Amino acid sequence: MKTLDADRLQAVIAHEQAHYYYRDTFWFFWLGWLRHIAAWLPNTQALWEELLMLRELRADAKASAQVDSLLLAEALLLVASYPQGYFDIACVVGAAGLPNRLEERIDALLAETKMITQPNKWFWSWLLLALLPLVTVPFHG
Repeated sequence: MKTLDADRLQAVIAHEQAHYYYRDTFWFFWLGWLRHIAAWLPNTQALWEELLMLRELRADAKASAQVDSLLLAEALLLVASYPQGYFDIACVVGAAGLPNRLEERIDALLAETKMITQPNKWFWSWLLLALLPLVTVPFHG
């Protein structure tokens, strides 16, 4: 908080408010639990990393509607420049062996593409249909 000026701090707060708006903590608690259950499936970790990236891109897009996207990109660069042991910045820069999340997030902010933030009813119906087989897992034994 001491490193960022008021404008960049406001951009970071807008990003975190976007996580609150989308209830990311709630959803990713349950999705993380599901990830641990399905850890034996192939590509589980890759899907998890992609989901984390999409969550950050969505929060960036919502925050850029409230503040200047260039300020948010600059704040990301400042946060990423902190020493590695200062705090966990894996969501900003990515883990080892993964594509650079920071570059992808900044490119998305500078491109200012509009993301679809509200899925339609067909999305939810297909999602429920796809997750229906998971209901039967406890009955196998």
